[in-house]
Amino acid sequence: MHDVVAQRIRYARVSSVLFGMLCIGLAVNELIGGFTISSLHVLPRWNPAVVTFPVALRAESWFFIGYAILLFLPWRRITRDKLWNWLFALLCVASVLFAFTMICEVMAKNYIAQNAHMKAKIPVFQAVLLFLSLGQIPLELFCRKPDLID
Repeated sequence: MHDVVAQRIRYARVSSVLFGMLCIGLAVNELIGGFTISSLHVLPRWNPAVVTFPVALRAESWFFIGYAILLFLPWRRITRDKLWNWLFALLCVASVLFAFTMICEVMAKNYIAQNAHMKAKIPVFQAVLLFLSLGQIPLELFCRKPDLID
């Protein structure tokens, strides 16, 4: 494997860990209902006055934390093939489920905006999260088997 490819895979792995930290931050912010640091007030992603099913939001937040834990696993150090295959399959399912939750979030926010006779915002943040989650699948696969890149 070329040094450039190995370096790019390491950078992608760092971005994966940063994405996991973002997932944990989003989940904790949603679980505690936002927070304030001096004059900066960080609101949760969902307005508590609009949410009619808070159990789903808590479940989504705990799923984000579980997904981040999957991203934090030391994938390159897992030597047993059977364990790696099982965890990789779990990561694939979790990544697709994460993408599905982003799509559902966009649909729910559009529905809420439509009921309020407003136009929904463009879902840029959800789209970025969706693509980051789906990018974890080839990232971990190529970390394990870099010869498949060629």
